[in-house]
Amino acid sequence: MTKSDGSLMLKVGLLSISITMGTQMAIAPALPDIMTTFPEKTTTQVETLTTVQSITGLIFVLLCPLIASYLGKKRTVILGLLASGCAGITPLVVGNMGFLQLPDLIVFRIMWLSRLVYGGGVGLVCGLAVSMIGDFFEGDERATLMGVRTSMETLGQVATTALAGVLLALGWQWPFAVYAIIFVLLALFVVGVPADKPAAQAANAQSTSSLSVPIPVLTMCGLNFLFMVCYSGINVRIPSIVTEGGFGTAAQSSLVISVLAICGLLSGLVFGKIFGLLRGKTPALGAGLLALGCFLGGIATSLPAMFAAAVMCGFAFPLYISYIMNHVNEVAPANAVMISTSLCISSGFLAQFFSPYILAFVNNVVGDAAAAPFVPYAILMAGIAALSFFLFGRKRS
Repeated sequence: MTKSDGSLMLKVGLLSISITMGTQMAIAPALPDIMTTFPEKTTTQVETLTTVQSITGLIFVLLCPLIASYLGKKRTVILGLLASGCAGITPLVVGNMGFLQLPDLIVFRIMWLSRLVYGGGVGLVCGLAVSMIGDFFEGDERATLMGVRTSMETLGQVATTALAGVLLALGWQWPFAVYAIIFVLLALFVVGVPADKPAAQAANAQSTSSLSVPIPVLTMCGLNFLFMVCYSGINVRIPSIVTEGGFGTAAQSSLVISVLAICGLLSGLVFGKIFGLLRGKTPALGAGLLALGCFLGGIATSLPAMFAAAVMCGFAFPLYISYIMNHVNEVAPANAVMISTSLCISSGFLAQFFSPYILAFVNNVVGDAAAAPFVPYAILMAGIAALSFFLFGRKRS
């Protein structure tokens, strides 16, 4: 059952904007060349070009309900897409303006500030990409689209990172050209998604004046945080585990990460089918798979074992996250859906930000090896799987 005519263009418009959320690490292949171009900058300073956007992303995810109450949801998404698209390509433009002879310090500062603006735009899109699916669809169709939405995010990550690697042959500036795709997504959204109805805008305004978030939503935010800490951790450490363990090269570790991403893409596409069979048991399966993947990654001594761990972790991500995002729409009151969704997404941003620090803390406790944190992570995720089964396994939604 849908709340709309369920047109193909509406679905394309709503789902395509989630590709934007997967573009945040697209410029990673360019970092070594940027370090060479700006030798006065430290490695950490250059690497912040791929992380600093999480600060403004988190801020604007939380501000999204307030902004949408004034502009409406569609206009807020359009604003976010315009900001992220324009800011995303700014380093390409500035980096190719050598005739102005701008000092390297100024060029780098412009790049850094543009990443902040880009993150703010992505935050606005993140805040509504989930809740707008709930505005137009419900029931099993909404659950299916939540899974596809997660796949679109993964598709954005895989496609833009690969394209950035190809464009790098033209110079360090050109990987930033991948953000031009956001303008295509903007066109699909504008054409496919109708303007907010007056009743919907009234509900937006009401949601900002009534910020009562149900306890189940706060519980899901906590679970989402813990899941993302473990998932982000295994993503970050795969190269170190492979190379430090001596059973693979850096190039082979990149292949492992690619397999993880592809499995996530496939899992999101079949999420609707799995949800239809398992219903409330779906997140327990997702957390259980991540537990197995972390455990195998923690004890792996061969490349095939790491590939198996990547398959499990990749399939786990959409099963858990898509269910949580869909279930927030089920349990949150109508006037608190946007703020509830924003809080849940924010918990994921926080997890990604703190993940390296949590990894370092666990290493200090259990040992210095790159793989050391993942047996404890596996135990944690096994507990999350059991708790998820207790909380959701008896539900039919």
